[in-house]
Amino acid sequence: MNISLALGPSTVFVLIALLAFLIFFFAAWAPIERGRRPLLRPLRPFGRLQRIIGQSAETGQTVHYSPGNAALNGQPGSPETLNGLTTLSSVARGASRTRANLLVSADDSLAYTTAADITRAEYGQAGRSEDYNPSQVRFITQQDRLAYITGVSSLLKEQPMAGNVMIGQFGSEYLLAGDRANRSGIPQVVGSSRYEAMPLMIASAGADNTLLGEEIFAAPAYLDRQPAHLASVVAQDRIRVIVILLIIAGVIAATLGVNIGDYFLR
Repeated sequence: MNISLALGPSTVFVLIALLAFLIFFFAAWAPIERGRRPLLRPLRPFGRLQRIIGQSAETGQTVHYSPGNAALNGQPGSPETLNGLTTLSSVARGASRTRANLLVSADDSLAYTTAADITRAEYGQAGRSEDYNPSQVRFITQQDRLAYITGVSSLLKEQPMAGNVMIGQFGSEYLLAGDRANRSGIPQVVGSSRYEAMPLMIASAGADNTLLGEEIFAAPAYLDRQPAHLASVVAQDRIRVIVILLIIAGVIAATLGVNIGDYFLR
């Protein structure tokens, strides 16, 4: 029996990109594991995030954290939510070690369960399992963005807040919570990859406290400095450089009348 497998151009491109990422990842991971840490450009929101956790430990006020309002079931926004949960691990680790008060909210049942497991595990690893309270992680709505942001706005009014941290997928509805935090004088660290949310975040939280686009995916590397996270950032940067060079090459080729697509599809 003869079996033929035909791959379309888009599939081939994705496979090439994935292979390139793996090559760059492991090429960067080996020296990082040996202690050669890459230099990361300063991003002020991460410094502000650490200060917010410290302030919570000193004052006893609460830090609210949201990993976004998307689900983890493969729908658009899942990568942002997964990254938001990874960042939650770093935030919960810092909160458990400094005895800061942490409050996490979720807009999806699976994200809620994962957030609860992550928070509980971080408190356990810090040797402070008794400090973990299941009510620290709250399930507000099931994939209802407007209702979720309304619930977050209510949380910000319930008790004194040391900070509001929202890193994940958010749309224009974010403004309800951002404006509430701004008017209440609550320090914020926010970030989203959606263009409709970015200007609203800058307006309510300030440019120095806002992560834009792919910066949200670098959060674990900046907060944890683990070799795998750092290698991932390095690999992404190198692939980004290659993509830019390919775009420039494509523009030059198009200017000269050379159709690169025909060569690729042959």
